[in-house]
Amino acid sequence: MTMMIRLLFLIGLFSFSPQISTAQSGGGVPDEELLNRYGLTLAWWQRAVIDGGRDSVLYVTADEQNLYVQSSSGILTTFNGESGRQMWSGLVGAPDQRGYAATSNDEQLLVSAGMQVYSFNKDTGELIWQLRSPKHPSTSPSVNEDQIAIGATDGSVFSFDINKVRELHEERMLPRWSHMARQWRFKSPTHVVSPPIFSGTTLVFASQRGIVYGMSSQDKKLKFQFETDAKIHTPLGSSREYILVTDDDSRMYCLNKETGRIRWTFSSGAPMKKKPMVIGQQVFVAPTREGLFSLSLVSGRVMWNYLKASEFLAASETRVYATDISGHLVILDRESGRLIGRIPLRQFTERVKNERTDRIYLADKSGLVLGIRELNSEFPAFHLYPERRPILPLMGPEEGEEAPMEAADENAAPAVEDDNPFKN
Repeated sequence: MTMMIRLLFLIGLFSFSPQISTAQSGGGVPDEELLNRYGLTLAWWQRAVIDGGRDSVLYVTADEQNLYVQSSSGILTTFNGESGRQMWSGLVGAPDQRGYAATSNDEQLLVSAGMQVYSFNKDTGELIWQLRSPKHPSTSPSVNEDQIAIGATDGSVFSFDINKVRELHEERMLPRWSHMARQWRFKSPTHVVSPPIFSGTTLVFASQRGIVYGMSSQDKKLKFQFETDAKIHTPLGSSREYILVTDDDSRMYCLNKETGRIRWTFSSGAPMKKKPMVIGQQVFVAPTREGLFSLSLVSGRVMWNYLKASEFLAASETRVYATDISGHLVILDRESGRLIGRIPLRQFTERVKNERTDRIYLADKSGLVLGIRELNSEFPAFHLYPERRPILPLMGPEEGEEAPMEAADENAAPAVEDDNPFKN
């Protein structure tokens, strides 16, 4: 299908088809008074574009700037994470193709659909390039400034030179000549279970057989290989320095990203089927029917366990937000795990597990999307990449006013660095 035919198809799909409409809510937006009671506010609500006749929300993901809603038919809707403004929407690939959750970096949004990987300008929806995977992907693609990594169902990991990909796209040679941008291929015994993780010059990924590989991202030279005692089905967790690996024997390993050396292990006694999340110096993991655990990232020590929680959602400086066993939103004290409140929102079953910021994003299957924040959190806290936080302008005194001056106290104690472990 040529680009012009595809464009006409999309225009017809979103402008003229009577089946395509904004989703109707199966429930309703939460009561603002109830949210305020627990120090929260509904920052915005919106409706994703889906085919109301047969479609439903499949994935909801977020980064520091945007929220992405993908439907089961392949329609992607992008919202500004702070204002809720719909930025763009469109069909990715052919309708109903198998794909995975969208991933992003500072500029690009990557989406896989069938054998194709698409890169869009994440703010405008402009197609940057389209790449064909040599084998069927088994995970979402990963990208950094120089490379694209794709894990496949046959156990392969493929690395592509992103500059070469852009060059081939400009010459209109993609996706047919995608192989010309390939840097290397590494073959593991069984399929790759989660998106490969870039860390400096290292690329880390896990095979379902229970093997974690760390290799040089440029030349695939093996840096380390770590083997668990059981298979791996859960996606890898990650912080700046460590990789978190959970296996089918209910163990979690904290490994150094560069060396593969074990820092600590944690045994939960129950399967850990959900990706562990790292916020600051805490690891949050929810073993099946064992509640939500908060562990020290440094030592692996259990800090607290809230038995009625089933899933981590987000965290601020003082609070943790989670899903309980009834599907409601629960609010916990971040330091102690003490229950602060519980809000009935179980109709919003699609929830972002937000390790990027302190925002809470919920959606129902029909496409109603909510953005919730704390009342005093006008600007989001950036957890995973604090350097991406925008620099706010200094507010000077208004015209005719003088800036207040404080007299220096000669007896005042010198300022010391804040050692609060829960600040990010």
